[in-house]
Amino acid sequence: MADCRLRRGRLAGHSPAVPNLLVILLLTGVVHCLDTASYASRIAGVRTGRLAMTGALFNIVSLASRVAYTLQAPLLGSAVDRMVHGANLGGLLRDFHFILGAASVGTLLGAVLVPSFTAIFSRAAVAYESHGSFSTLLLHTLSLRGFSRVTSHLRLPLPESLQKASRFNLPRSFLLLNIIVTAVYTVGISATMYASALAPELARTATTLSGVVNGVGTLLLVILIDPVSALITDQALRGKRPASEVSHIVVWQVTGRFIGTLLAQLLFFPAALLVVHLARLLARLL
Repeated sequence: MADCRLRRGRLAGHSPAVPNLLVILLLTGVVHCLDTASYASRIAGVRTGRLAMTGALFNIVSLASRVAYTLQAPLLGSAVDRMVHGANLGGLLRDFHFILGAASVGTLLGAVLVPSFTAIFSRAAVAYESHGSFSTLLLHTLSLRGFSRVTSHLRLPLPESLQKASRFNLPRSFLLLNIIVTAVYTVGISATMYASALAPELARTATTLSGVVNGVGTLLLVILIDPVSALITDQALRGKRPASEVSHIVVWQVTGRFIGTLLAQLLFFPAALLVVHLARLLARLL
């Protein structure tokens, strides 16, 4: 009888963590899915000649992604606190690898949705001119007629598009940097959270170092990656390059993003240890 009560107590102690983890996995997948699918805005901008309008639509999708990210962070912190109090670092490490796996799944789903988002962005950019405001366009989209039109734009990637992109002469350094930047972004908050569990006495310092990790990723993105894709997009918009090359570079960016989420699995634990060392170094210096 005592054993049964003990088992029920253990199950009761662990049951709240399962829904919490599932929500974190879902939000992680949503963040990476939207971030990946939003690459379609540049393709739509070149096809419609409305790059600024599709850029505004990209900002809306990006905002939805940031909201999901904001909801994810406190849930992740709560899960870490629970595992630390239960002295279950092995389970915490496993959960973080699941979370990184959800990032890969979300990225893959976003890659599949790029053609659909391209068609939706293209249609929305044109429709915005007739509706005159985003709120009116949103209400129309949520109507039965508008929703049926949105679903009519759903489509899968064409194999020939992937084959043509594979022949596109893109510098290998661009793909490599894209992989590294994605890996840094993907592992950033997770590594700092896990580092706070490895060194509870430095938890606050370790957690705040996520801004430094993501800052490095942002710096590499803004200086080395965005200018290349922006140049190709602008040249295609001015007719100096075929518009198809924008699609090709998006395929490579999405590919690099997916590989980067896989690389994050390997970098996670070393990155967490590095954060612990940095936190200890800061504690000694300050």
